[in-house]
Amino acid sequence: MEWQFKPLSRRCAVSGEPLKVGDHVVCLVFKPEGADISRADILAANAEGFLPGGIELGRWMREVKDSAAEEREARLQLMASREEFFLSLFTADSDPTGDKAVLKQLLALMLERKRVLRALGKPANNIQRYLHVRTRDEYEVPTDELQPAQLVAIQPVLETLVG
Repeated sequence: MEWQFKPLSRRCAVSGEPLKVGDHVVCLVFKPEGADISRADILAANAEGFLPGGIELGRWMREVKDSAAEEREARLQLMASREEFFLSLFTADSDPTGDKAVLKQLLALMLERKRVLRALGKPANNIQRYLHVRTRDEYEVPTDELQPAQLVAIQPVLETLVG
């Protein structure tokens, strides 16, 4: 199965203003308490004041391009978004629900297939070490057997992030 991140929203999630070519936008994935995982695209100037009201799972910055440029760059941006989201999952250790661990595992498998990550040896103690090919950084990704309940729990993030 292959997933695709949804395209950039055309409105700022904070102000409701339309996003224009050249605007810098913060893309934020978060899990509000008692709600499904969500994605918000926010003008960079408004991002500091945005409080997701839950656990931040990932954050990255991008520039809004015109429609023709968007289409030309869609494949590169798609892979970059997946990669940036994966890397952002390692910026904070907090994972009370276990959603981040499942997302790490699924994204690592996807990025390994696309040769963005390379497995280092075999899994040991339910951890697979990966090498990020571009930066040469190493990441430890859980390899626990995924349970149907876990996949159901992250289904909203997959629907939010992938098309």
